[in-house]
Amino acid sequence: MARFTVHDSDMKAFQRISGDTNPLHHDADFAARRGFPGVVVYGGLILAQVSRLLGTELPGYGCVWRAVTLRFRSPLFVDEQAELSATVIHANDELGTFELKLSVTAAGRRIAEGEASAQQACEREDLHA
Repeated sequence: MARFTVHDSDMKAFQRISGDTNPLHHDADFAARRGFPGVVVYGGLILAQVSRLLGTELPGYGCVWRAVTLRFRSPLFVDEQAELSATVIHANDELGTFELKLSVTAAGRRIAEGEASAQQACEREDLHA
């Protein structure tokens, strides 16, 4: 399990990098008129937490994504603490592949759920074999 919080500075950096200027992600009044209590976190920033988990913890260093799917159920809001959990549902040690079930929650709400498929990368020398 990994805890994370998305701050306003993260949102501004993502907007600058992605070019996504949807006001739901930066205008609190716009978000309120749409029925949200605050600015909604970019889904891409939640996906970035999946990337961090895959590349540093499970399966860890040297991992490459094969596929990631997230289905969003509820919005995450800026400065709200969230938890990302991953459960290995299948591992093939011979191939170095992993299938994981993902869940993101915050304040008792299910933010997103999905799956990830990852593989430990080959050693550099193995790439040329």
